[in-house]
Amino acid sequence: MSVLVVNKKAYFEYKVLESFQTGLSLSGYMVKQVRANKVVINGMFVVYQKGQLQIIGFGNEQSRENVPLLLNKREVDEIAGQIRIKGVSCIILNIKTVGRWLKAEIAVVKGKKLHDKKEDIKKRDIDREIGREFKG
Repeated sequence: MSVLVVNKKAYFEYKVLESFQTGLSLSGYMVKQVRANKVVINGMFVVYQKGQLQIIGFGNEQSRENVPLLLNKREVDEIAGQIRIKGVSCIILNIKTVGRWLKAEIAVVKGKKLHDKKEDIKKRDIDREIGREFKG
């Protein structure tokens, strides 16, 4: 299992409530884009349409498409119910290979406020200082 693409700002911008591992229904050239690391997942999000979950805006800057997710009905209903709550959305955390399959880790998230982000920055700086003290 190797992670191919990561949403680096996901844990800074959002508070992760619950995460799921799901399959992707990709065409051939999309698989090539993912394996060549030419996909940007920062702008992608997951919506509930026509009884299934779909990734909106999958691809690179030139071509963006909607991609259905492969989940069982119970998981789809659970995620759809959580997305309906105000202030809660669903994003992609990373895309990885599991065996020969491509899997996406999606998460139900809630956006952080500015003061929460500042606290995270302070905490990270304090941890970095402590690490320097122990090394030095």
